[in-house]
Amino acid sequence: MKPARMRIGIIGAGVSGMTAAWLLQHDHEVTLIEKAPRLGGHVETVPVVVEGRTVHAELGPRFFFDTAYPYFLALLRLLAVSLRWSDARVSFTEVARGQTIVLPPRSPRHVASLLRSPRLVRHVLSLRRLIDEQSEISGRRDFSLTFRRHLEAGRYPASFGPEFVYPFLAACWGAPLDRLPEFPVYSLLKGMTSGKRPGFYEVEGGMSRYVRAFGDELTGVDIRLGVGVRCVDHDGAFLVEDDRGERHRFDRLIVATSAREAADLLRGVPTVADMQATVASFRHFETEIVIHGDPSFMPADRRDWSHTNVFLDGEAAWMSDWPGRREGVSVIRTWLPTGRTPPRPLYGRRRFHHLMMSPENAVLQRRIATLQGTSGLWVTGMYAVDVDNHESALLSALVPAQALAPASQNLARLLGAVPHDAAHGLDVLPVPLSPLAREGPDVLPIPSPPLRA
Repeated sequence: MKPARMRIGIIGAGVSGMTAAWLLQHDHEVTLIEKAPRLGGHVETVPVVVEGRTVHAELGPRFFFDTAYPYFLALLRLLAVSLRWSDARVSFTEVARGQTIVLPPRSPRHVASLLRSPRLVRHVLSLRRLIDEQSEISGRRDFSLTFRRHLEAGRYPASFGPEFVYPFLAACWGAPLDRLPEFPVYSLLKGMTSGKRPGFYEVEGGMSRYVRAFGDELTGVDIRLGVGVRCVDHDGAFLVEDDRGERHRFDRLIVATSAREAADLLRGVPTVADMQATVASFRHFETEIVIHGDPSFMPADRRDWSHTNVFLDGEAAWMSDWPGRREGVSVIRTWLPTGRTPPRPLYGRRRFHHLMMSPENAVLQRRIATLQGTSGLWVTGMYAVDVDNHESALLSALVPAQALAPASQNLARLLGAVPHDAAHGLDVLPVPLSPLAREGPDVLPIPSPPLRA
């Protein structure tokens, strides 16, 4: 039986909020409230003109690939958004040693640079072995096994972690180097491009182009941009007061914000106290992305500039990628190291709270799964299911959609566009603990949602 038509409020117009609105709009009266003056959440494309050429640089998510983003790629196909493929090219610079290697080598000079250091050759071979384990580890979906313990159990060289792979991955995530060893190996490896086809897709014209195409599909949604939420209350229905003083009454509410914002919005609402406490338990770290034109944030020799450029500088690890590579201009995106003077010229800047990857996140996600729909509340976002990326945020929105509009025409369109061998997103059951992680939590990375309307 088709659920009764309801008034549904969605707070937050990032990918999870937009997806929830898109999936529910034909079955319910949907209002989408967003404090920013635009749709997209973390997606923000900065067009930079240098030497007469326009580079679309990103202050948020930039690239994605088949193995980890099947639902997002399916959505892009439905939206008829043009993509382009780039092969992965990486440089790794040890600042103290003044040494840079390029992977894979692009010239005899790069081969010679690598072979001059047997230590780095061993690290690269270990990295190759780690990438070969990616499929197996991703398939296990085990949050409980930390990266440090995985390397120890696999008898990787003791120096591989601190000298190479810890700074390499900490830089790529913009994460604290001292915390990286305790991140789940599942989260880290799922976020790496596949060794079978090393590279990634980008949206032609920038990610904001996909957001505009998605927004054009929200024809049945009442969209309120530039409107913050002052408070939320619940008296059988949800009462949402915005910062303009307008009060909205909703039968169901979806909070599609970061975990921190969700915890703030739900604080003091007794009927959803368990959900509020759960989302407030996620931990974060502070980070900053800058778009700039300062070549000092890149390898010293321009011939070594690659798509991804990783630096180990004492206790700091950081990354610059090169969105201006195709145009051959110095438009650079950097995860700015703490204490480093911002580069010049500066084209764009964003500070934000990044979700801390942790084995405990899976326990919190299990708790969220059991609480979804309680008192008519759902929470969505990249923290709510699986690993913290754009795909997870999108997947999280399918949970309230399956509960509130199981016959949604857009849900059917999306599920039909996902390749059959990748269509496992919403149907993962708890997996047994691995022998290496018996004291860790039994986990439910992507929960099968309770169908409670």
